[in-house]
Amino acid sequence: MRSIVFRLRFATVEPVLKGCVVGCGFFSQFQVAAWRRMPDVELVGLCDADPAKAARFGVGRVYNDLATMLDAEKPDFLDIVTRPEQHLPMARLAAERGVSVLCQKPFAPTQPEARDIVEACRGVRLMVNENWRFQAWYREIKRLLHGDTIGKPFAFRFVHRANDGLLDPPYPNQPYFSSYPKFLIYETLIHYLDTARYLFGDLSVSACATARVNPKIAGEDLALITLRGEAITGAIDGNRCSPLDEPGDAMGNLRIDGIGGTLWLAADGRITIEPRGGVRREHTYSIPTEGYRGDSCYNTQRHFIDCLIAGREFETNGPDYLKSMQLVEDCYARAESNPR
Repeated sequence: MRSIVFRLRFATVEPVLKGCVVGCGFFSQFQVAAWRRMPDVELVGLCDADPAKAARFGVGRVYNDLATMLDAEKPDFLDIVTRPEQHLPMARLAAERGVSVLCQKPFAPTQPEARDIVEACRGVRLMVNENWRFQAWYREIKRLLHGDTIGKPFAFRFVHRANDGLLDPPYPNQPYFSSYPKFLIYETLIHYLDTARYLFGDLSVSACATARVNPKIAGEDLALITLRGEAITGAIDGNRCSPLDEPGDAMGNLRIDGIGGTLWLAADGRITIEPRGGVRREHTYSIPTEGYRGDSCYNTQRHFIDCLIAGREFETNGPDYLKSMQLVEDCYARAESNPR
């Protein structure tokens, strides 16, 4: 990694990392806002093919060419917030200059291309920006499971709904979703596949069924996935055409059954627990009101920075995230073997 700048702050010496962002479309607003909350990070450059998109944030210098920005700013890290097909060449440009990489998901269009990114970044630090597992409620649930609150889990079920797939046009914030030949699992449900791995360990796909509800899009917008672990069975039930029973930042519901009780996650982040033979009660914890969906962007980016400074491994490093991507590939293979 490049040498880290140190800044005096409140009579202590704190490392300040210089960062650049490439890609200033819809989602970048959440990541830039999170970076600006960190006193040990300075955004020195933002890059987009449309410079006006980068300039709107009023931070750092604006560029329309990534190589030019990297050469001029010499950052410690690059935050890639572009479409998947652009990730490999951008990661290579950063790695060639010794710049660490935080890369948005979908990580790459295909598993071979994802492996190429991992290989290209072998000489620098690489983390995939998989922010779902960093949502406050999933961090709390992991803590509860580790504390044996409901005993050993044996079953789980995620339900995801995003009521934007039948709008005209669909997915107004990110309209390019409509052109993805593989969509719901590749773009959205991978969040749950990765979070399930985070909560329950290694999993395999035992079955998958997909469908396209909106005929105007290229890929699937409905999927039902069943998964198996060493001692657990689970399901992910998702579509982007209908609303949840109740709105909320979690965008879904989760039920976990354990030997010692059951845990529920509501769409608004509330967690409810019923011990085996006991009384159902709401579990009290701090639900963030700032930031994106349980402050997940800040939590993810904070993890990235803390690990860079301390030299620790990232939770979602490149090789580990290939396992989540493999589950995506396995889902599509199972769906193709049993077409609707």
